[in-house]
This record gives sequence, C-alpha cells and structure tokens, in this order.
Amino acid sequence: MNLNLVGRSSWPISARLQDIISAHAIPGGCVISFRDPDYSPITGGYHPVEIMINQHGGIRYITDFSFVGRPPYVELVKELDFDFYCGRFSQMSRDYPIDVGRELYSIWSSNFCQYYQSGVYQVSVEEL
Repeated sequence: MNLNLVGRSSWPISARLQDIISAHAIPGGCVISFRDPDYSPITGGYHPVEIMINQHGGIRYITDFSFVGRPPYVELVKELDFDFYCGRFSQMSRDYPIDVGRELYSIWSSNFCQYYQSGVYQVSVEEL
C-alpha cells in the first residue's frame, strides 16, 4: 500500500512505519489499534496507539493514548495526537499547528517502530 499523510503536511513516513501500517491496513480505509495487553495505570507499559487510514491510503491521524490520574480516578486520554487531516497537533489536550509536532513525531515514530518490532502490541483492525 502506498501511504501518504492527509492534509497539509509533507512529513516523511519511515519505511519501517509504512511496512507496519501496510501489514495491517485494509482497502477502503480502517482504524488500526495497537494495544499492550499488560498496560495499566499501576504497572505502566506501552501506550495504546490508533492509526486511521482513509479510503485512499492516506494517514488521517495517529493518536497515542496514556493513563492520567491516580487510582481509583484514572482515565485513558490522548497524550499525542497528530491530526494530519485537520492540520493540528495536540499534546495532553493542548492544540498546536501540525508543524509544531514535527520533531516529536519523528521521535514517536522511531520509538513506536521499535516497540512494535519487540512484539509488545496486539493489533486489531476496524473497517471504516
């Protein structure tokens, strides 16, 4: 699958990330969810990640979630959200223009690919 970023961004997509997404994406668009079954607010683990691919093979958004709060008042929230379609980057609910997140995207992408290759995620795909 030939992937691209939807919207105004021309950021590069690493070959490793393209391979990971292409291995799970389905024609017609989908949301790919990467979950560490051991991730919890008590013991930590690897953050859940969602990647939406539109019907044209474009990456619409990449969202990294994390737990916030102290037990028993813990909730799973968006920690990082790269919304290429809307041209917005958010970190812990603070919105910025997408270009502000470029360097963090590069670091996130490298880390995510390493975690994926370590086999920590269970992957599910939801058709659009």
